[in-house]
Amino acid sequence: MPVQTVIQPRRGTAAAWTTANPVLATGEIGFETDTLKKKVGDGTTLWNALAYEGSDKANVSHVHTVSQLSDATQIGRDILQDATAADVRATIGAGTSNLAIGTTSTTAMRGDKTFAFSEITGLIATAQLPPIAITNLYTVADQAAMLALTAERGDMVIRQDNAETYVLSTDSPATLADWKMITAPGNVTSVAGRQGAVVLTKSDVGLANVDNTSDLNKPISTATQTALNGKEATIAAGTTAQYRRGDKTWQTLDKTAVGLANVDNTSDASKPVSTAQQSALNAKENTIVAGTTAQYYRGDKTWQTLNSTAVGLGNVNNTADSAKPVSTAQQTALDAKANLASPTFTGTPTLPSGTLGLTKTTVGLANVDNTSDAAKPVSTATQTALNGKANTSHTHVSSDILAIDGGTP
Repeated sequence: MPVQTVIQPRRGTAAAWTTANPVLATGEIGFETDTLKKKVGDGTTLWNALAYEGSDKANVSHVHTVSQLSDATQIGRDILQDATAADVRATIGAGTSNLAIGTTSTTAMRGDKTFAFSEITGLIATAQLPPIAITNLYTVADQAAMLALTAERGDMVIRQDNAETYVLSTDSPATLADWKMITAPGNVTSVAGRQGAVVLTKSDVGLANVDNTSDLNKPISTATQTALNGKEATIAAGTTAQYRRGDKTWQTLDKTAVGLANVDNTSDASKPVSTAQQSALNAKENTIVAGTTAQYYRGDKTWQTLNSTAVGLGNVNNTADSAKPVSTAQQTALDAKANLASPTFTGTPTLPSGTLGLTKTTVGLANVDNTSDAAKPVSTATQTALNGKANTSHTHVSSDILAIDGGTP
C-alpha cells in the first residue's frame, strides 16, 4: 500500500486561537478542534476579526420566529402564537365560550358527546398512546462506543468524532451496517468516495506527481536542465590586461595577440627610419635648404607646417592605441548591447527564431491562472458546497416550519 501524505492546517482550540490572535497568511487555513469551525487568512486581518468560513450562510436545519413568515397574514401569525383554544377563538372572532350547540358544520358539538371509532379522523395524540416504545438519544465519542450501546430499533446516536447523527434500523446495535446516518440536504456524505475520518492524499486532488517542496527548495526539472545544458556557464572574471579567446580561456592582451608582434609602441613623430626607407631616401635629393623640425617639404618644394591637418588628419587625436577613447558611433552601438554578466534588458526582449520561450506550460503550470489571491474566483468544488447552503437573508413558507421557538406550531 503506497505511503499517504496527510496535509493538516494550523489547528487549536477556540480559546487558544482567541488568546494567540495571529494573522494568517493569504489563503492559510486555521481550524478550531473543539468547534470544528475554520477561518481563511488574508495576510492582514487578526484571527479574532476574521469571519468563520460559511458564517454568511444559514444551517440547513434552523428555525424562524413567527414574525419571519413571509406568506402568512397577521391573523395567521397571531393564531400560531395563541396559548389556548379560547385565545384562538378570540383571534378569529368566535368568542371564548358558550358556543352554539348544533349538528351542522358551522356549529359547536356537545362537550359530553361520545364518538364511534369510525368517526375519528387524523392522528391520535401522543398522550393517548400506550407506552409501547421509547426512542432514546445517545451521545458517544466514536464508532466503537456506538457499536457498544445497548440500544433498540429507532434509537438515535450523535457521534462526536464526525459530528454525524445515526438511527438504529434493526435491533442489532453491534452491527455497523444497521446504523443509518441521517443526512441533511447539502451535508457532505463522502470525500473522494470515502466516508468517516477521511485523510486526503495528493492523488485525491489530482496532484499525484507534485512534490511537497517549498519554492526555494524546488529541484530543477528534466526539461529545464536540458535547456540549461545548452547555455554557457558563468564566466569567471579575468584581469583588465586579458581577453577571452575563442577556446574559452583568458589570454594576455598585447600586440602579439592582435598580430603586431613586430610593431614598436612609438608615436608617429618618434618612429625611426626603417632599413627600406633609408635605402629609398639614399636615392633621393639631399640638397634642400633645411626647414624646421615642425615643417615638411611639400611637392611644390616649399617648407610647410607639419601637423595632422597637413596629412588630412585634422580630426585625428594623437593618442596611443591603448588610450584611444570609444567613439560616438561605437558607444551608440555598445549602448544597444546587453552586458555578458547580469545583463539588464528594457522593453520586451524578443527571442531569436526557433528559440523555445518560457511559458506557464513549459514549467508545468498550464492550468494556473495569473490572478492575485484577492481576485481568485470561487472554485467549482467550493461553489458546489455553497449551493447546499441557505442564504443568510431568505424566507420560508409556513409548510416549512417544523418547530416555532422550541414548540409545536
